[in-house]
Amino acid sequence: MLVSVGGLVMLRFLGPDFIDQQHIAAVLEPFGKAAPLAYIAFLTIRPVTLLPGQLLTAVGGMMFGTLAATLYSLTGSFLSAILLFGVARKVGTRPMKRLAGGKYPALVRAAKRHDFLFALLACINPLCPTDVMLVAAAASGARLWPSLAGIMIGTIPGTFLTAQFGSGLAQGRTVMTVVSAVGLGVSLVLGVFIGRRFYKEINDAPEEDPNAPAHASGTPPDKVPVARVRPEPSKQDSGVPATW
Repeated sequence: MLVSVGGLVMLRFLGPDFIDQQHIAAVLEPFGKAAPLAYIAFLTIRPVTLLPGQLLTAVGGMMFGTLAATLYSLTGSFLSAILLFGVARKVGTRPMKRLAGGKYPALVRAAKRHDFLFALLACINPLCPTDVMLVAAAASGARLWPSLAGIMIGTIPGTFLTAQFGSGLAQGRTVMTVVSAVGLGVSLVLGVFIGRRFYKEINDAPEEDPNAPAHASGTPPDKVPVARVRPEPSKQDSGVPATW
């Protein structure tokens, strides 16, 4: 994120005519109404390009302005999240078991218990690789709709600030650019604070066998119910029914 934002700032200083909203609008004019659709489609497949989402959101702010870029970026994030979640749920569980090892049962319990918070953390903290965190959650059994809700709510502040940053940079509004950069820094601190609880729960959990079904369900071995067997009547009871 820092490299992307820093590169845009340097590009503004070195080539102010290139990063200018009027110039960018003139470049996009031949695409007409298809420009937003192409932008959303590219954001949908962005995870396979390995490009940072902040960079494309800032570029969207330069091209379309703050509000339009925020709306387009949120739409693209929603579609890409569904795509990533579906792929990870289908093919990611077995690799996640090998990667997490003895921590996998604890990760499953935490992902199912905190799926909304997990997705919210992955999006609100700029240091977290959102795509990797979402794949890890889906492969660990997190639910789809709570995860998507966490993604969208966690994405809104950073998306708006990043789009505003790009728009302010393209329009030469220094104050708006600085305010957006400060807001991104605040979201970073908030994301670190929220993430400590989840990280502590995973880190402090004892390692378990990921293939043990009883442990994977979160039931301690001493709490597993034991069947009570009624004793057979003794031959000496002479027909007197046996008691429990």
